[in-house]
Amino acid sequence: MKQNLILDAGEMFEKDKLIARKKINDVLVKHYFIKDGKKEKRNSGDYFTLSFDDDVLYKKEKVLEKVFLKTFKTFLAKYHKGGTILFVGLGNSSILGDSFGVNTLNKLIATNAYNDFLTIPKVALFAPETTSKTGISSFKLIEMVVNHLKPDVIILLDSFVTSNVNFINRTIEINDCGVIFQDQLRSNRVIDKKTFQIPVLSIGCPTLLEYEKTFFSKYTLEQDLEILTKIVANAINHTVMS
Repeated sequence: MKQNLILDAGEMFEKDKLIARKKINDVLVKHYFIKDGKKEKRNSGDYFTLSFDDDVLYKKEKVLEKVFLKTFKTFLAKYHKGGTILFVGLGNSSILGDSFGVNTLNKLIATNAYNDFLTIPKVALFAPETTSKTGISSFKLIEMVVNHLKPDVIILLDSFVTSNVNFINRTIEINDCGVIFQDQLRSNRVIDKKTFQIPVLSIGCPTLLEYEKTFFSKYTLEQDLEILTKIVANAINHTVMS
C-alpha cells in the first residue's frame, strides 16, 4: 500500500482545505492545510501539489523544475535550520512503479562525508529498500540511520498512488506529514515529526493508478520517471547547495 495523493480527496477538500491556488506557466499549484488529520483520515499538516499536462512535462521541463524548486525551497526553509538533511528513497528499485524514491535519490548529491568543507550543507542519502528484499523492517533501518546521524530534517522520497487517471505521472506532491509504512505484518509504523522529534517532509509522484484494489501503471512510465526524477533531483540539489 502506498500513499494516496491528496488531490484524490476531490471536492470535499477543495471546499474546506484548499487555502491557495495559483497557475504558474501552465503548472497548477495548490496548497491544502489539514488541521484535524484523524477526522479527515489523513495526517495533519500542509500539502502542496503541482499538476501539469504532457506538454509541460515533455516540452517545458525547465519551467516545471523552476516551479517545483520555488515551492520546495520555500517549504524547506521553514524546517531546515542548518544541520544535516537526510533524504530517504523509499520503495523497491526493482519495480518501476515503486522506484520514484530510489531513482530520485540516485540523482542527488551526498555531502555528509566532506568534513573539510564547512560551508557545504550536510546532505546524507539512504535507500532502505523493502522488507521483502532485505529481511529487515524499513522503519528499523531508517530508525538506526536517524539515531546515528541525528539530522535536522528528514525528507522522504516515494511513489504515490492515485485513483484519478489524470494525475498519474502528472502531479508532484510535497507535504510535511510523513508516511505510514505498510510493509509489516503486525503493525503499521509511522514516520512523522512525532516519531523522532524531527521535521519530516515527503516528496512523491503518483506512479500507480488504483482501481478496484488493482494497481496499474502508465505505458509511458519509464520515460516519465526519467524526466520527473531529474526535475525533482535538480531542484533539490540546487536548493540545498545554494
